[in-house]
Amino acid sequence: MFERLKEILHRVFKNETLRKSLRKYLRGDGIEIGALHRPLPLDGSRITRIRYVDRMSPEDLRKQYPELHREKLVPVDVIDDGERLSTFADGSLDFIIANHFIEHARDPIGTIRNWLAKLRPGGVVYLAAPDARYTFDSGRPLTSLDHLRGDYGADEARRSELDHEHYLEYARLVDKKEGDEIEAHARHLSGIDYSIHFHTFDSRSFRDLLDYVRDELHLPFEIRDFADTPPKGMEFLFILSKTASGAGKYSS
Repeated sequence: MFERLKEILHRVFKNETLRKSLRKYLRGDGIEIGALHRPLPLDGSRITRIRYVDRMSPEDLRKQYPELHREKLVPVDVIDDGERLSTFADGSLDFIIANHFIEHARDPIGTIRNWLAKLRPGGVVYLAAPDARYTFDSGRPLTSLDHLRGDYGADEARRSELDHEHYLEYARLVDKKEGDEIEAHARHLSGIDYSIHFHTFDSRSFRDLLDYVRDELHLPFEIRDFADTPPKGMEFLFILSKTASGAGKYSS
């Protein structure tokens, strides 16, 4: 038991070290999406204001995630869909922090597009995502770029079909349901709008996604910085910086 605890603490330390090293890109007025009980520590940063955004109030989040009943949740300043951020005007934010959110997005490509729209030129997306190989998603296949292209801009009817496919995979490969339980469990998760990991990534597959949306869809950003999944870690990080216009390029 002690050895397992040391392993978990080591992984958390590695991840927090990575997160801290990339805070230097945050400044001005921005938001963090879906922070729950683990907001990004901002001591020593150059931000002037931060607001916390989630799809539910803290009270409703506790009902949705009873496993967090003992955790201190951040106050929710704005209730909004983190994929759309419709309550924020285009070009109104200096930064968006989205740690362990993009895997919950039903349409990751559309989400990145919406985030960039909300940023001022030069604004950044600070994004951390779990490496599926080292999480409870390890038994699932990585989400292909073709799949993500199919999710992009799907209408409501198609979105409902895609959601059900995601819930079925989650029920079978994560919650380990079998037989008739798979369908029943998938419908239960869908019925309570449980926010599963709809998609799975490692750093390479996520970089392929970013290259596609930048080079093929011409979304205006550059990859400002990147931290790969460290040994004994479980997440990778990207800093995306909005360019004034046109496609961005990778800057090392």
